[in-house]
Amino acid sequence: MKVVEKDNAVRGLLEEEYRRSRDVLKALSEKAVRYPKGSLNVRKKAYKGKEYAYHYLVAREQGRVVNRHIPRADLPDLRRQLEQRDKCRKEIKAYRKRIAYLEKLLRLPPRVGETSD
Repeated sequence: MKVVEKDNAVRGLLEEEYRRSRDVLKALSEKAVRYPKGSLNVRKKAYKGKEYAYHYLVAREQGRVVNRHIPRADLPDLRRQLEQRDKCRKEIKAYRKRIAYLEKLLRLPPRVGETSD
């Protein structure tokens, strides 16, 4: 963008936004790691004419799929954590797009070694 190349004030603002976005992305990534991994599923079993629902968390650990039973008392807290994790991932995706756009405007080389969700 020719304005960025000629106007130092605009370039300074864009560079500041780039640094701020990188800091926010780093903080969000660290926050997302603290949330539980996996997906919440329900298994229904019929026994003596009644139907029972069992909640469990499905996740990969060391290349294997692991099903972990979730007690009914822990269910609301786990659901809240999974919602927060998904919200965090959505924000991470938006900041990665913003950073890529700013790198293009500032003609910076793309960052190597970053993983995308």
